[in-house]
Amino acid sequence: MRLVDDTPLARALNAPLKACRGRLPRMLLALLVVSAMGFSQWLYAADTVPSKHLSDDEITVVSYDESDYNDPLMGFNRAIFAFNDVSYRYALIPIAKGYRYITPDPVETGISNIFANIKAPIHIFNHLLQWQPSKAGTTTARFVINTTIGVAGIFDPAKAWFSLDKDETGFSDTLAEYGSGYGVYIVLPFVGPADLRSGTGIVADYFLNPIPYITEQPDSSYIMAGDKLQAFAPQAESYETLRAKSNDPYLFFRNMYLQGILRDQQYQPSADNNKPDNK
Repeated sequence: MRLVDDTPLARALNAPLKACRGRLPRMLLALLVVSAMGFSQWLYAADTVPSKHLSDDEITVVSYDESDYNDPLMGFNRAIFAFNDVSYRYALIPIAKGYRYITPDPVETGISNIFANIKAPIHIFNHLLQWQPSKAGTTTARFVINTTIGVAGIFDPAKAWFSLDKDETGFSDTLAEYGSGYGVYIVLPFVGPADLRSGTGIVADYFLNPIPYITEQPDSSYIMAGDKLQAFAPQAESYETLRAKSNDPYLFFRNMYLQGILRDQQYQPSADNNKPDNK
């Protein structure tokens, strides 16, 4: 058997299998990063509250007539939503629950603080693009204080001792500042409910994240996966609760996302120019 296994033909046939085995963990990890990133993004945008605080009134507040919004990509969006739904319920949410179960609350807080601190350049750069030098200066001061006195960002003395509040922003906000509309509603693989502007912002902010530049692969992927996991872990159960309360999960989560947009428009003077494309 050894003679057969060592033949050139056998080596040629085994090479792709070995390559796949070596890359599979990284591919799965990359999918986890993207999934967690999108999942936390739209849950945050919709201002979802923990499941134990959800009432029937809060569950139905985002429900409105399907005719209120023309979903031009509904066929595609429904197919991607079904794929994401399986990924969330059988992979991401169980992982998030396990993380919360084994991680004490103070440790969770410290980890969250570290990642929030290291991503300060994203907010600084976008504040500058939005012509907000004062906010950029405050975020820079927070970064310096928390990195040094706060022990690499584990603690937040910038807020506790110097009353420097966190002011986060991203490239999606920058696009909005320059008059960009939301664009068409779309469900992206693993990312979930999104629109053209927010999707572009996620990509741009990724390239502004310092982690890929100060670490090497595969460490960068591990770190960023941990970041996204801890970000949406506290809200993971909300998906299951909301899904169980809806007759049509696709419509419910679409409307919840759009409800978040409508809420944000109340604070924008030019809201009519920023509505998601409806035709």
